Amino acid sequence: MSSFVKLWQNIDTLKYHLYPSPLITSQDVTGYNALIDKLLSLKLEAQSNRNENKNTNSFQFPFKKSNFRVRPSTVKGFSVSIENADITIHLKKLVVTADQSPFSKVEFRASFLQRYGYMKAVQECNKFLKECIMSAFIIKISEIHLHCDIQGYNFTVLDFSRIKARSRNNRFYDESFQEARFYSGRAFQGFMLGGGDYLLRVYNKTKEIKKFPNKSFIESLWKTNKDYDPTKDVFRIEFQLRREKLKQMVINDCVLDGFEVILNNLNNIWKKCLDDFSLRDLDNNKAIALNLGGRFDKEDNLIELSSNTVNSWFTRSNIHPLWRAIASFNGHYANDVIETFTKPFTNNFLYVHNAFKAFLSTSLAHYGSLYPSIIEDAMTKIRDYTFKKHDKTVLEDVYSKHLDRFKKLEITYPHDETHYLTRHEVVNNLLYTIENTYNALHDDGVGYNDKFKEKLSQCYGA
Repeated sequence: MSSFVKLWQNIDTLKYHLYPSPLITSQDVTGYNALIDKLLSLKLEAQSNRNENKNTNSFQFPFKKSNFRVRPSTVKGFSVSIENADITIHLKKLVVTADQSPFSKVEFRASFLQRYGYMKAVQECNKFLKECIMSAFIIKISEIHLHCDIQGYNFTVLDFSRIKARSRNNRFYDESFQEARFYSGRAFQGFMLGGGDYLLRVYNKTKEIKKFPNKSFIESLWKTNKDYDPTKDVFRIEFQLRREKLKQMVINDCVLDGFEVILNNLNNIWKKCLDDFSLRDLDNNKAIALNLGGRFDKEDNLIELSSNTVNSWFTRSNIHPLWRAIASFNGHYANDVIETFTKPFTNNFLYVHNAFKAFLSTSLAHYGSLYPSIIEDAMTKIRDYTFKKHDKTVLEDVYSKHLDRFKKLEITYPHDETHYLTRHEVVNNLLYTIENTYNALHDDGVGYNDKFKEKLSQCYGA
């Protein structure tokens, strides 16, 4: 068996938002807004010089311990951005202390996190923020990347098919991806699985450094490992999590929304990422078949793999030895389980109100009016699209999803228990409800799809 060397593990990217704390006073807000005014005046000068093709590096703002460059531009939602070699801070004015939107966004440089370690880097940054920006604030992490650099296993195109992931948004690196623009040619470059809020990247870090020498600082950290071999390539395994995903994760009744609960559970988060994107120990023949979507018969005809076959392969497979070798995060193994929480039901009529307004607003924008005939035409198109895509009528599709959510229902709030107790009534009256609702929704499905009703009767005892 190959020996895997775990060279370095850390947080590669960290971004968080600052929210007003109940502890801040009106004097704090006044002083903070005065600082923003000074920074905005420098921003205007930087913009003027940029337009004249002059250097803007001279527009520095002195704080107590260091200078920050004022950028001529900023990101959406903020008024001014300042930066140094370690962090970038985006800021906007505070109107009232009860403002629920963030007044600042902080982005850490990867080199800062790697040189200092994420704990010390965070401590240094927060100390600066309290002394120079705002005396009290609430931190919520908006994005975090956890990574592990390894040697002893060279990923290939076949490993793309060996990973069992729930996401369907999976792709190889190529020139069309900004993250992979440093690669060239047709050689294997890496792959991504998942979406923006939650994804896995696997790529050759050695090749990236050759293309971007300014990222070579990580090599000095690799060399601290006595087993590092400079003649071999280093691959990086990196998980990206954004706040929308973190808010769905719960550990010990705590949602991973707060700053401290996330940093205190990196070992558990890492374990969940490895479970959700699980590298399986499949042989090359099966990996090739998964990559092609089938196997060739004796006449070289590609026979498509059935979903049952694929599921069977993954179910019977073991976790790859590499995944076991990197099971800990900086030496700390998971000591608790993170569950994904999705609130399946709500009894708040505001959701109905907003959904119906969205339907009318979109129809108005598309058609230019909301005559009854227009609304009827929109509903007809909804019916046709749903049937074409799902082979179901609108009502069938809606109720199918509604029934599926019963299986995931967890009693978390009082009204969840009400849904749980009434689920049998909903199911038992489902067929009657559908038949009496078809005409009201211009959904001419009565008597058309009897297989759907038969399936409901069999699965739910309706």
